[in-house]
Order: sequence, then structure tokens, then C-alpha cells
Amino acid sequence: MNKKIENLKVEVEEEIKSILSKIDKTCEINSKKVIEAFQECNLQENHLNSSTGYGIDEPGRNKIEEIYSKIFKSEDALVRTQLVSGTHALAVTLSALLRPGDTMISISGEPYDTLQTVIGITGESKSSLKEYGIKYEQIDLRDNEFDIEKIKTRLRANNVKLVEIQRSKGYSTRKSLTIEKIEKAIEAVRQVNKEVIIMVDNCYGEFVEEREPIELGADIVVRITYEKSRCRNCNIRCIHSG
Repeated sequence: MNKKIENLKVEVEEEIKSILSKIDKTCEINSKKVIEAFQECNLQENHLNSSTGYGIDEPGRNKIEEIYSKIFKSEDALVRTQLVSGTHALAVTLSALLRPGDTMISISGEPYDTLQTVIGITGESKSSLKEYGIKYEQIDLRDNEFDIEKIKTRLRANNVKLVEIQRSKGYSTRKSLTIEKIEKAIEAVRQVNKEVIIMVDNCYGEFVEEREPIELGADIVVRITYEKSRCRNCNIRCIHSG
């Protein structure tokens, strides 16, 4: 390797040393959280065995959901291979929470392209939320920040059923949202409406910081995890609704 490139490598590593150290610390904290959840939930060998039948009250599945719930500080968790993607998990969640005539608002601007079809913003799906009479509004971010005053003004009308926050930037050019920013937004929402459902799309956001959205006051969190190896319960993809 060229000596100049080697020296540049050393310089860059030194320059970002504090950032890498912070990432390592976050990784250590979250790894400890996961290990302790396995211990507290008393995971045993029998939970890893294959099972027969229809999976009713299946111990391995129940245990993985208990562990997820413990890790993400939720009341319960749903971790199923039947949910095949993040968009599928979001569609199921929204369909379960919303009814004809309800209004949902995205306070983080335009959602993922695939979710736009689910909502009915784009495309001509006959099974979109719009087709079932569910109304959609959005409040755009301003310089990568929540428009707090606009959010509070809209929610004072007290006719919103669900507030949606998309943590990842997805395919847009905005920055992904930090836990600190999401916490301020949730606090603002609760100041004017304590009953509205707050749903966080946490896809690609888990374990990147020390806290998760449920700990901030979110009612439900939807996420998808791609595992490197296949397991009987997770089957590569794990979708968690907390």
C-alpha cells in the first residue's frame, strides 16, 4: 500500500477516534441490555427446540417475544415470520389501529414510498387506508427539526387518532431523527393531547442510541430486524410491535 494512503488512514482514524469510541460505548450498553434480557427471561435449551402442531402457545415464540418486550421496555411484543417486511408490519399496525373516519398525521414529513401506497397518497390500491375512509395529513420537518408549534396547533383540534413518526430518513435527503428530537416531539404532543396514539416507525433505528422510542412515551413501535443467521423463531426477519 502506498505510504501516503497509510498515513492518511492513521490521520482519519485519529480524527474520528472520539466518534468511534462513542459508537463502541453505545454498542456495549445495548449488548449488555440484550444479554440481561436473555438472563432475566430465563431462556433455556427447550425454547430453542423445534416444535410440532399449529404453534398454539408455542414456548419458543412466546419466549422470544418476552425477550423483545424486555429489551425495548414495552408491555408486549409481536415477533412473527408472517410479517415479511417493514411495510407489511406498518400496514398491519395501521389497519389495526385506525377505523373509517379516523385521521392519522405524519409529523416527520413524507413517509417511505411503499408506505405511501399503503396510506393511499400514491398508487391506486383498492385496499389502501384512503379507500377505507381513513384520512391522512402530514406536517413537514423544518431544517431537520419537528415543527413543534404547528404540531401542537393541529392537535388542539382534538380530532386526530394517530400520530406517526418515521425515525429513519428512508430514501429522502433529510437526516434521520435522533432519540432526543423524538422525545421533544412526543412531549409536545402529550402537552395538548394525552389520548392520541403515537406510533414510531423505528425501522433501522434500533440500538443506534442508548434509549428506544417506547421509553420516551411512544405507544407502539414498529421495526424490522435482519439477522445474519436463520433461527426457528425469527427466520432472518424479526418484526417487533411494542
